[in-house]
Amino acid sequence: MNKKEYTKVWGDTVFLPELLYASGIGIASTMGAYGSVYYALSALTELSSGIISGYALMAGIAGCFLGGMIAGRSFQPKRQVIEGTEEMELEKILEEAGTTLEAEAKFLADADAETIREMEDLELYALLRLIPEDSPNYKPQYHSRMERGSEQ
Repeated sequence: MNKKEYTKVWGDTVFLPELLYASGIGIASTMGAYGSVYYALSALTELSSGIISGYALMAGIAGCFLGGMIAGRSFQPKRQVIEGTEEMELEKILEEAGTTLEAEAKFLADADAETIREMEDLELYALLRLIPEDSPNYKPQYHSRMERGSEQ
């Protein structure tokens, strides 16, 4: 089985080869649009260089948006938020995600405060209760909120 290795970049988790491909698409579309419009206007018109540069810049910005759309369609988001996971088997969910209870507990024990806060905002207490008691991220409220959420 070909397991994907993810990397953390600017607070988000990404698959590095896809990030590099998306960056290449963005650079190629932006610079391609800029260069082609600059070349075409320089060769075919008598406009001043400032106006040519301005039009080329606008084309480059349009190329940037086009590159973003192409990359967005080519590389779909990997993150899936499934509501109501408390009623599902957590071990099965983690297995489908390519990890184990132990690995997830270790990750959560070492996770930064921003990640923990985001999980609290999403009310992912089924995962947060995996945090070991000896971790600085541990909060007893995770267990009580999990029990309260399953009663509702």
